[in-house]
Amino acid sequence: MEFEYYHNNDGDQFRYIQLPTILLEHEYFSGLSLESIVLYSMMRNRISLSFKNDWVDENSRVYIYFTLEEVMKKLRCKSQKAVKLMAELDVDKGIGLIERKKQGLGKPAVVYVKNFMSIFKNQDYGKTEVQSSENQNSGALKNRSPDCGKSKSNYIDIRKPDVRKNDMRSNTSLFGLFENVLLTQEDYEELSRTIVEDLDGLIDRLSAYMTSTGKTYKNHKATLISWYLQDEKKYKKKSTVLSYDDYDKGEHL
Repeated sequence: MEFEYYHNNDGDQFRYIQLPTILLEHEYFSGLSLESIVLYSMMRNRISLSFKNDWVDENSRVYIYFTLEEVMKKLRCKSQKAVKLMAELDVDKGIGLIERKKQGLGKPAVVYVKNFMSIFKNQDYGKTEVQSSENQNSGALKNRSPDCGKSKSNYIDIRKPDVRKNDMRSNTSLFGLFENVLLTQEDYEELSRTIVEDLDGLIDRLSAYMTSTGKTYKNHKATLISWYLQDEKKYKKKSTVLSYDDYDKGEHL
C-alpha cells in the first residue's frame, strides 16, 4: 500500500499531541528517552480535560489518570518497558515530571503532571535561546550547500501559535468525542447559558462531523451557536402544535 501526498491543509483535521521541543533540545532533559517524552506529552494533553471534569485535589492541583495498561496500549510496548518509561518521568526514580499517588486496592493511581518550564526561573530564558539559535544559524548559513536554497526563511511552521496574536486564547481546551473542538473555559460557560439543552451533545456532533468530513472552522464557538440556531429553526418549522403565545388573538379568537 502506498500513502498519498498532501495537497492542501488536510493534515489539520487530525488530533495531535503537543510535544514541547524544549524537551528534545535542552540539555536538562537529555537523559529522557524519546518514548518517555512522548508519554509525558500525552499526559499533558489530559490536563485540560481533567480540569473540565473538576479533577482537582484539596490543594488546587490538577491530576489525571494514566494506567500502566494505557501506556502499554498507546506506546505499543510490554509491561516491563511501560514500567521503565513511567520510572523515567517519576519524582521518586526519575526526573520528576510526574508524581504518582496510590489510592488503595483496586483503584488506579492518581498522576500529577508537573510543569516542565517551572525550573527555568530566569525570565530571559526565551530571549537567550533565540539569540543562541540566531548566532548558530548565521554561522551555518555561510557554509550551507546550494541545495538549502531559501528553505530556511520560507519553511515556516504556520501551526506554531503567535503569542502576540493568540495570547487571549492561551487557555484553549479540546472538547468533543475526538477532542478537536477548541473552546476556552469562558466560551464553554457562555455557550452553556445560550444552549441550555445538551450542549455536550452538540459539541460531539461538531467533533464527529469535522473528523468524518475533514472540514475545519475558524471559530468553533460561533459554529456551535450557528448550528444551534439552525436546529431551532428546523424544529419550529416541523412543529405543528402552537403554544398560546404563537396565536394571534385577533385572528383565532
